[in-house]
Amino acid sequence: MNIFKVGLMTLVFFAPLSLVLASDYDQSHSVKTIVVQGNASVSVEPDQIHFVIGVDARAPTAGVAYKKVEQKMQQVMAALNQFDIPKKDVQAMDLSISPVVDYERQRQIIGHDAKRNVAVRLMNIDQYGAIMESLGQLDVIRFEKVRLASSQQEELSLQALEAAYKNAEQKARLLAKASGREFVGLIDLKEQGSRAAPVFKARMALASDESSATTSKGSIGVESNILATFEIH
Repeated sequence: MNIFKVGLMTLVFFAPLSLVLASDYDQSHSVKTIVVQGNASVSVEPDQIHFVIGVDARAPTAGVAYKKVEQKMQQVMAALNQFDIPKKDVQAMDLSISPVVDYERQRQIIGHDAKRNVAVRLMNIDQYGAIMESLGQLDVIRFEKVRLASSQQEELSLQALEAAYKNAEQKARLLAKASGREFVGLIDLKEQGSRAAPVFKARMALASDESSATTSKGSIGVESNILATFEIH
């Protein structure tokens, strides 16, 4: 009976001690990390311009409005053909016809509006000013969604992503050194997306003595952001 009591007391005594030792072991071997954000941008001179040309027409009936807008679209296509733009870079888009309602006359339909768009990808940026002037002479022309682009867009995205990681690692190494820690390596990496190039806005020449539209290429770029977790000791 006495032996049983001694054994039980010994078990109760050593059990808490083993838990403390295990806890100390876990804490001493826990992974210490540092989380940083990496940012980078890569820019290049654009070699393309994308834009949308729109034509509008209004007529008493939907059929007449459709014919008018198609005639204007044919004029637009003829003007574009003068610049030898490949057919694959000129895409006729949606056609919409809607009634014109006079709400002051008990919502009476007084006509129909027809709209048609064509998307253009121009590989020769230097032609843009001349194209704008040529199309600007046509009646009711809209220029929309004008933006610069690059044929190296995918390559730029990869370069920006790689540079963003290097930026994150540089930050982590610097912070580890400043805090008296040893940099170990990457544990986790998350891409937080990229920002595309800025919208390009062309300026038409306003003075009568200017012979062509004025454009500015500037530069476009891709910005990449990542969130990286590194282990430190």
